[in-house]
Amino acid sequence: MKIIRFIVVLAVALSILFGSFYLKFFSSITSNVNAYIVQIGIYKQEENANEMIKKLTDLQQPNYRYQKDNNFVVIAGVFLNEEEAKKMGNVISEKGITCVVKQVNFTSDFKEVIEQQNYEAIIKELSS
Repeated sequence: MKIIRFIVVLAVALSILFGSFYLKFFSSITSNVNAYIVQIGIYKQEENANEMIKKLTDLQQPNYRYQKDNNFVVIAGVFLNEEEAKKMGNVISEKGITCVVKQVNFTSDFKEVIEQQNYEAIIKELSS
């Protein structure tokens, strides 16, 4: 009976020890937040991206453009909630423009920037 009690106490102690080690070590590594981008398109030619921006503007839809890897990316929004992103995507699709909702990861300290819809900072981060 003493051996079983010792084994149980040892197992609990080791679980607590390894659990706290895991949290301390991995909490700093995995501090990301998921966000959802309503992406309209990726264009090789800047004029094609500008045409899409004009279409979105004419339809009174939000639009943002950034350059990444020699491509021009047009997006309509960035959200922390996937359902909000899908709603916007549906509105845009109903107007005849194809789009996709893509999941992206940001560091957790960027969450407030997304909540404030600070697109200048968001675009800068997406461009890098």
